[in-house]
Amino acid sequence: PTHLSSPPLFSSHTHTLEENNPTSNPRETWSSRTAFLFASIGAAVGAFFVPYLFALFVVGIPLLLLEIAMGQFHQSGDVGVFGSIHTKLRGVGLASIMCGFFVTVYYVPLISWVVRGFVESFTGEMRSEWDDISGSEAVAYFYDEVIGMSTLGEDNKPTRIVFVNVIYLGLTWAIIGSCVAFGIKWTGRIAYITMGLPIVLLLVFLARAVTLPGASEGIQAYIGTWDMNILFDRPDVWSTAVSQIFFSLGVTFGVMTAFGSHCPRKSPAVENSIIIAVSNSAFSLISGFAVFGSLGYLKYYEGADSLDDVVKSGPSLLFGAYPSVLSTLPGGIYWVRLLFLNLFLLGIDSAFALTEAVLTVVKDTVIGRRVTNKQIVFGTTSLGFLCGIVYMTDAGLIFLDTVDFYVNFIMILIGFSKSFSAGWIYGMEEQIKVLGAKPVYAYIITTFGSIMVASLAWFGIRGDTTLWGFVVFGMTYGSGIYYIYRLLQEKMMEEPEKNWTMESLRYELTLRNVDNLKDTLADFVGPIPAIWAVLIKHVIPPVLLILFFNLAHAQTNELESEFGNYNGYATWPYQIIGVAVVFLACAVVLLGVFKPQLYECLSFDAEEGEHTITYVDAERGTTYKLEPDVVNETKAVVKEEEGSGYVKLEDEKGTASKPAAATTTAPSDKTIESSGYVELKDQKAGTTTSDEQVETNDYVEIPEKGRDVSPESSDEFVKIPKNIP
Repeated sequence: PTHLSSPPLFSSHTHTLEENNPTSNPRETWSSRTAFLFASIGAAVGAFFVPYLFALFVVGIPLLLLEIAMGQFHQSGDVGVFGSIHTKLRGVGLASIMCGFFVTVYYVPLISWVVRGFVESFTGEMRSEWDDISGSEAVAYFYDEVIGMSTLGEDNKPTRIVFVNVIYLGLTWAIIGSCVAFGIKWTGRIAYITMGLPIVLLLVFLARAVTLPGASEGIQAYIGTWDMNILFDRPDVWSTAVSQIFFSLGVTFGVMTAFGSHCPRKSPAVENSIIIAVSNSAFSLISGFAVFGSLGYLKYYEGADSLDDVVKSGPSLLFGAYPSVLSTLPGGIYWVRLLFLNLFLLGIDSAFALTEAVLTVVKDTVIGRRVTNKQIVFGTTSLGFLCGIVYMTDAGLIFLDTVDFYVNFIMILIGFSKSFSAGWIYGMEEQIKVLGAKPVYAYIITTFGSIMVASLAWFGIRGDTTLWGFVVFGMTYGSGIYYIYRLLQEKMMEEPEKNWTMESLRYELTLRNVDNLKDTLADFVGPIPAIWAVLIKHVIPPVLLILFFNLAHAQTNELESEFGNYNGYATWPYQIIGVAVVFLACAVVLLGVFKPQLYECLSFDAEEGEHTITYVDAERGTTYKLEPDVVNETKAVVKEEEGSGYVKLEDEKGTASKPAAATTTAPSDKTIESSGYVELKDQKAGTTTSDEQVETNDYVEIPEKGRDVSPESSDEFVKIPKNIP
């Protein structure tokens, strides 16, 4: 078989999941499956409404399943997961985490404004402003006093820092740090509150909103008016829908990969993904009834001619429409306070989920293994606080709006990169061995090259070019497929002994690698539908590439590209910062491809010998795996030599008689260092090492997994000496 003359970009060092079996990697797990679901749903519920079922079922759920399943299998965050597919893909995982961090940095200031609104509903002027049923004065108070926009000049550039907001920002970050500092089990318990109470409050708000006068007109506008023309007249609405799905489900931020990595590897990933996605959509649907019911009431109360005259979005909806409806309840000010509490709980839920994604990646690095979880949390939250100060200026809302717009580009690019990595790069080395390089690379170029050429016709040329775009796509794609067909025919003739058929060769080229991924994951996370493999490889990457060009084509009212001119904001600092965020994320991915060694420090190399400690009890015939909160670090596995009476810490690459050096961190934070091996002996059989009697208090106690025993029951423990000569 012939090969391409230049060395293929991903032709070496591709991995299969079997080669990266992480069973020996210790990892903290959720306290229960329900805790995982509550935390994940809480992370997902971030947008108010997700109207596009296409984006949900064709793009959102398959990507959600990819992140959760890969996180579960590898027991690692995004960098480790995509680095396991190929070392050059660590940048994809890092860019995903960066995207989540960008969102967190502007999301937390929004929460801090809610916290200030809640506090000032007790003591500030805001309490009296909400006596105005229209909410207009409350909205003005929010913009001018809470955010501080009253001091902006005509150019809308920042002039000052609102220092009181800096205090609330620090308080909010401190709360987030407290939520994630004590491990994933604590995070799961918090999610019961941060998700449970908002659901109750939403139902109360819904019951009140739909029973108000005029609510039916708002609901009619919500579900009874279908303008199908907007899907063609405003094609950017499709890109917006996908962005909304990504925001609401929490995919492309590394959140679900991080959450999945803390689940047992046998958890039902498909079922969990569907529960999370459907729960999020149901939450959004119910929220829509509540919102539009309240807007219908406002139209009725204010005597407006149409719903458009009262429809508000963003902060105006938050500080205007919502309080207006709640003020009609007995004790209205108390319901307004509950509203802010509700928004705070939902916001903090999403914020600590985004933060957990960053923490997971940091903790999976060599450096992260050498420091405590609290130190990592302190460093991450401190960095987030410092980066968030720009949103505490009087132009904070403009900065937020700008970065939020440009993050959409990053999300779609990362979604494309993740699906492309799983669907096309995974198993590519094996494909090239079987088929040769030419068909593999020709298929990639044909698929995505034809889409790029067609997108140029669809979005790069003014006028109605829809038909021409499809013509160009058909010609370029058809030509490429014909060339590939000829290559496969040559393959059949060159290797007659392998009894190739055109059908078997097509399968090898189009589905074999992603089917292998599906089957390998399914062995651990449960059955995965066959359609998932088709969507991950042949639907999601092309769709997201088209939607990226679609979003980039979006124009302002002056027919200028919105990219670089968003909302008419000044070039400096707003557009430059937004564009820089996009290019930074792209640079991170490309650096990983062309300089993968730069990211080696971000992923712990399992070959260095760090594995889960397993205590093999030969007498009882059972094996116990020590939990990560008991043993944080180890470079060895614990094995018992039959008949020796000793358990030795042994590196997997070492020998029974002289294993490599072992380092074990136990609950007392004491370190065992040994140039040879560490001898462990059950205290019930004696406590001697090197022919010397060792006192009991010289030992660190490690309980067997699944046993709830007290330190007094020493015969139930395996003892690790604190200091071995």
